[in-house]
Amino acid sequence: MIKQLYSIFLAMISLIFSSCTTGYDKVNGQWSWVSYDESVGKRVKYLEGVDQESFEVLSNENYGKDHNRVYYQGRLVKMADPHSFEVLNDRGYARDKDRVFLDCEKIFRADPVSFKVMEFPYAKDKDHVFCGTIPMILDKTDVENFKVTNTDKLMAASKSTIRSSYFIEFNPAYKWIEAEGSSHVVIGDWGTGEAGTKKFKGIRELK
Repeated sequence: MIKQLYSIFLAMISLIFSSCTTGYDKVNGQWSWVSYDESVGKRVKYLEGVDQESFEVLSNENYGKDHNRVYYQGRLVKMADPHSFEVLNDRGYARDKDRVFLDCEKIFRADPVSFKVMEFPYAKDKDHVFCGTIPMILDKTDVENFKVTNTDKLMAASKSTIRSSYFIEFNPAYKWIEAEGSSHVVIGDWGTGEAGTKKFKGIRELK
Protein backbone atom coordinates (compact mmCIF):
# COMPACT_ATOMS: atom_id res chain seq x y z
CA MET A 1 0.00 0.00 0.00
CA ILE A 2 2.79 2.43 0.93
CA LYS A 3 4.63 1.65 -2.32
CA GLN A 4 1.47 2.29 -4.30
CA LEU A 5 0.89 5.64 -2.60
CA TYR A 6 4.52 6.60 -3.19
CA SER A 7 4.20 5.72 -6.88
CA ILE A 8 1.05 7.83 -7.15
CA PHE A 9 2.82 10.72 -5.42
CA LEU A 10 5.75 10.56 -7.84
CA ALA A 11 3.40 10.42 -10.80
CA MET A 12 1.54 13.51 -9.55
CA ILE A 13 4.81 15.41 -9.07
CA SER A 14 5.92 14.43 -12.56
CA LEU A 15 2.60 15.60 -13.99
CA ILE A 16 2.83 18.94 -12.19
CA PHE A 17 6.30 19.69 -13.54
CA SER A 18 5.54 18.45 -17.05
CA SER A 19 2.64 20.91 -17.17
CA CYS A 20 4.88 23.82 -16.14
CA THR A 21 6.45 25.79 -18.95
CA THR A 22 10.05 26.94 -18.88
CA GLY A 23 10.61 30.29 -20.56
CA TYR A 24 10.30 34.04 -20.30
CA ASP A 25 7.51 35.47 -18.20
CA LYS A 26 6.75 38.52 -16.11
CA VAL A 27 7.08 37.91 -12.37
CA ASN A 28 6.11 40.74 -10.03
CA GLY A 29 6.03 43.00 -13.10
CA GLN A 30 9.60 42.13 -14.17
CA TRP A 31 10.72 40.06 -17.14
CA SER A 32 12.29 36.83 -15.93
CA TRP A 33 13.44 33.40 -17.03
CA VAL A 34 11.25 30.88 -15.22
CA SER A 35 12.20 27.22 -14.92
CA TYR A 36 11.19 24.24 -12.83
CA ASP A 37 12.92 21.22 -11.32
CA GLU A 38 11.87 18.49 -8.93
CA SER A 39 14.31 19.38 -6.14
CA VAL A 40 13.59 23.11 -5.87
CA GLY A 41 10.39 23.67 -7.79
CA LYS A 42 9.92 27.00 -9.50
CA ARG A 43 13.07 29.04 -10.19
CA VAL A 44 12.87 32.70 -11.17
CA LYS A 45 15.85 34.53 -12.65
CA TYR A 46 15.18 38.23 -13.17
CA LEU A 47 16.80 39.48 -16.38
CA GLU A 48 19.92 41.54 -15.75
CA GLY A 49 19.57 45.17 -16.89
CA VAL A 50 16.51 44.50 -19.04
CA ASP A 51 14.35 47.32 -20.42
CA GLN A 52 10.91 46.17 -19.30
CA GLU A 53 9.04 48.07 -22.00
CA SER A 54 10.97 47.02 -25.12
CA PHE A 55 11.72 43.39 -24.20
CA GLU A 56 10.35 40.76 -26.56
CA VAL A 57 10.62 36.98 -26.84
CA LEU A 58 12.04 35.77 -30.16
CA SER A 59 10.60 33.00 -32.34
CA ASN A 60 13.22 30.69 -30.83
CA GLU A 61 11.91 31.10 -27.30
CA ASN A 62 15.29 30.50 -25.66
CA TYR A 63 16.10 34.04 -26.78
CA GLY A 64 14.73 37.44 -25.89
CA LYS A 65 15.93 40.98 -26.49
CA ASP A 66 15.24 44.61 -25.69
CA HIS A 67 16.57 47.75 -27.40
CA ASN A 68 20.02 47.28 -25.89
CA ARG A 69 20.61 43.63 -24.96
CA VAL A 70 20.10 40.01 -25.99
CA TYR A 71 19.36 37.14 -23.59
CA TYR A 72 19.74 33.37 -23.91
CA GLN A 73 17.76 31.31 -21.41
CA GLY A 74 17.69 34.32 -19.12
CA ARG A 75 21.43 35.02 -19.30
CA LEU A 76 22.91 38.08 -20.94
CA VAL A 77 24.64 37.48 -24.28
CA LYS A 78 27.47 39.93 -23.76
CA MET A 79 28.39 42.23 -26.68
CA ALA A 80 25.45 41.05 -28.82
CA ASP A 81 23.79 43.70 -30.99
CA PRO A 82 20.00 43.27 -30.70
CA HIS A 83 19.30 45.11 -33.96
CA SER A 84 21.27 42.70 -36.19
CA PHE A 85 20.99 39.59 -34.00
CA GLU A 86 19.78 36.36 -35.61
CA VAL A 87 19.45 32.80 -34.34
CA LEU A 88 21.19 30.22 -36.54
CA ASN A 89 19.83 26.96 -35.13
CA ASP A 90 18.37 25.32 -32.03
CA ARG A 91 21.80 24.30 -30.65
CA GLY A 92 22.60 27.75 -29.27
CA TYR A 93 24.35 29.27 -32.29
CA ALA A 94 23.56 32.87 -33.22
CA ARG A 95 25.25 35.91 -34.75
CA ASP A 96 25.03 39.63 -35.24
CA LYS A 97 26.78 41.92 -37.71
CA ASP A 98 30.10 41.70 -35.84
CA ARG A 99 30.22 38.44 -33.87
CA VAL A 100 29.09 34.84 -33.61
CA PHE A 101 27.83 33.30 -30.36
CA LEU A 102 27.28 29.91 -28.78
CA ASP A 103 24.83 30.06 -25.90
CA CYS A 104 25.88 33.24 -24.04
CA GLU A 105 29.51 33.27 -25.14
CA LYS A 106 31.34 34.83 -28.06
CA ILE A 107 33.00 32.44 -30.53
CA PHE A 108 36.55 33.77 -30.66
CA ARG A 109 37.73 35.16 -34.00
CA ALA A 110 34.64 33.94 -35.87
CA ASP A 111 33.63 35.78 -39.05
CA PRO A 112 29.82 36.21 -39.03
CA VAL A 113 29.58 36.42 -42.82
CA SER A 114 31.31 33.13 -43.70
CA PHE A 115 30.39 31.25 -40.49
CA LYS A 116 28.68 27.88 -40.94
CA VAL A 117 27.49 25.40 -38.35
CA MET A 118 28.73 21.85 -38.89
CA GLU A 119 27.71 18.96 -36.64
CA PHE A 120 28.09 19.94 -32.97
CA PRO A 121 30.53 20.72 -31.44
CA TYR A 122 32.17 21.92 -34.65
CA ALA A 123 31.61 24.93 -36.87
CA LYS A 124 33.80 26.80 -39.34
CA ASP A 125 34.34 30.04 -41.23
CA LYS A 126 36.72 30.95 -44.05
CA ASP A 127 39.77 30.81 -41.78
CA HIS A 128 38.99 28.56 -38.80
CA VAL A 129 37.37 25.42 -37.50
CA PHE A 130 35.78 25.95 -34.08
CA CYS A 131 35.15 23.45 -31.32
CA GLY A 132 32.52 25.19 -29.22
CA THR A 133 33.76 28.77 -28.90
CA ILE A 134 37.42 27.86 -29.44
CA PRO A 135 39.24 28.20 -32.79
CA MET A 136 41.32 25.08 -33.34
CA ILE A 137 45.01 25.39 -34.19
CA LEU A 138 44.98 24.17 -37.80
CA ASP A 139 46.71 25.13 -41.02
CA LYS A 140 44.70 26.34 -44.02
CA THR A 141 44.64 22.91 -45.68
CA ASP A 142 43.26 21.29 -42.52
CA VAL A 143 40.56 23.95 -42.27
CA GLU A 144 39.50 23.30 -45.85
CA ASN A 145 39.49 19.51 -45.45
CA PHE A 146 38.06 19.21 -41.93
CA LYS A 147 35.16 16.77 -41.58
CA VAL A 148 33.15 15.89 -38.50
CA THR A 149 33.14 12.18 -37.63
CA ASN A 150 31.66 12.18 -34.10
CA THR A 151 32.36 8.52 -33.48
CA ASP A 152 30.54 8.61 -30.14
CA LYS A 153 27.19 10.00 -31.22
CA LEU A 154 25.77 10.17 -27.69
CA MET A 155 28.68 11.96 -26.00
CA ALA A 156 29.52 14.18 -28.99
CA ALA A 157 26.41 16.25 -28.28
CA SER A 158 27.62 17.19 -24.78
CA LYS A 159 29.11 20.60 -24.08
CA SER A 160 30.75 22.23 -21.11
CA THR A 161 30.89 25.88 -20.10
CA ILE A 162 34.01 26.59 -18.06
CA ARG A 163 35.93 29.59 -16.82
CA SER A 164 38.35 31.03 -19.35
CA SER A 165 41.11 31.12 -16.73
CA TYR A 166 40.67 27.40 -16.05
CA PHE A 167 40.71 26.59 -19.77
CA ILE A 168 43.88 28.64 -20.30
CA GLU A 169 45.60 26.91 -17.39
CA PHE A 170 45.41 23.60 -19.24
CA ASN A 171 45.71 25.11 -22.73
CA PRO A 172 48.42 27.82 -22.50
CA ALA A 173 48.49 28.28 -26.29
CA TYR A 174 45.17 30.09 -25.82
CA LYS A 175 46.46 32.65 -23.34
CA TRP A 176 45.43 35.37 -25.81
CA ILE A 177 41.81 34.73 -24.74
CA GLU A 178 42.50 36.76 -21.58
CA ALA A 179 42.41 39.95 -23.66
CA GLU A 180 39.05 39.09 -25.26
CA GLY A 181 36.90 40.00 -22.27
CA SER A 182 35.05 36.67 -22.05
CA SER A 183 34.87 35.09 -18.61
CA HIS A 184 33.82 31.66 -19.94
CA VAL A 185 34.35 29.37 -22.90
CA VAL A 186 32.14 26.62 -24.30
CA ILE A 187 33.85 23.41 -25.35
CA GLY A 188 32.80 20.01 -26.73
CA ASP A 189 35.51 17.61 -25.63
CA TRP A 190 33.79 14.51 -27.02
CA GLY A 191 33.44 15.67 -30.61
CA THR A 192 35.71 14.03 -33.19
CA GLY A 193 36.84 15.06 -36.64
CA GLU A 194 39.47 14.48 -39.28
CA ALA A 195 41.41 16.37 -41.94
CA GLY A 196 43.21 14.13 -44.37
CA THR A 197 45.15 11.61 -42.28
CA LYS A 198 44.91 13.73 -39.12
CA LYS A 199 42.31 12.89 -36.47
CA PHE A 200 41.00 15.15 -33.73
CA LYS A 201 39.08 14.87 -30.48
CA GLY A 202 37.73 18.12 -29.12
CA ILE A 203 40.32 20.75 -29.98
CA ARG A 204 43.28 18.34 -29.92
CA GLU A 205 44.97 16.34 -32.64
CA LEU A 206 45.27 12.65 -31.74
CA LYS A 207 48.80 11.29 -32.03
